[in-house]
Amino acid sequence: DGTIAAWTFNTFDVPPHHYEMCFGIVENSQIIGSVLWEAYRGHDIEISYFGPKTMTLGIARACARMAMDFFHVSRVTARTSRSNKMMTRGIKKIGFEYEGICHNGYGDEDAVMYGLYGHKLARLAGKTVH
Repeated sequence: DGTIAAWTFNTFDVPPHHYEMCFGIVENSQIIGSVLWEAYRGHDIEISYFGPKTMTLGIARACARMAMDFFHVSRVTARTSRSNKMMTRGIKKIGFEYEGICHNGYGDEDAVMYGLYGHKLARLAGKTVH
């Protein structure tokens, strides 16, 4: 956790902060991305993904499974900068729903908020919902 978090904070110029868990995305023995699980609130947890152009459906599925199996949540919250058009398009394709704007969520830039929950979270995780 600590090594990957330090890599993330340094590589993406993110101020060090509290997180619940962090893991790396590795390709050819190199860290190319990371996932920080943050702000766990019982039934909800926030996910932060770092690694431009590295997100795949397989990684999204693994994150959804981890959210349900490890943290036992029914909802995942994500935010991205308003200017990150690649992520704002891609996140909706995997089932996240637009929920609003967090003004100045990234300093002078607004953050766009998304939620993935219920059947959509379970489907992405490959779980059967009754």
